[in-house]
Amino acid sequence: MRSTRSAAVLLLAAFLLGTLVGAGGHLLADRTEGRDRGPRDRGRGGYLDRLTRDLALTEAQRESVRVVLERHRPAMDSLRREVAPRFETLQQTIRSDIRTQLTPEQQRKLDEMTSRLDKRKHTGGPDAPR
Repeated sequence: MRSTRSAAVLLLAAFLLGTLVGAGGHLLADRTEGRDRGPRDRGRGGYLDRLTRDLALTEAQRESVRVVLERHRPAMDSLRREVAPRFETLQQTIRSDIRTQLTPEQQRKLDEMTSRLDKRKHTGGPDAPR
């Protein structure tokens, strides 16, 4: 039973670490592009900019891709609103489970780290993960 619990905790820790690494990748990418835009525009424009740069899109292709992104924007926004509460609940459960494995000092540091991430996410700051 203990090994099952340990495996579950390690799986949750790996998931959280993956989430943090993914968010970190987005943060680093955002720091190199689109500094002057707001948080919502940075995400959408940043993706289009990245596609343009990485795929060497022509101006006509860029415009066509922009139209595709705009056409699907309402569905994406709706899906984000639908999934966000479930994601937040799971994220809190994972954080809680990880906290039980940490020393009080590590718990304090985790709380500070997650507080900074949450603040950036909810205020739409320049380092806000999407």
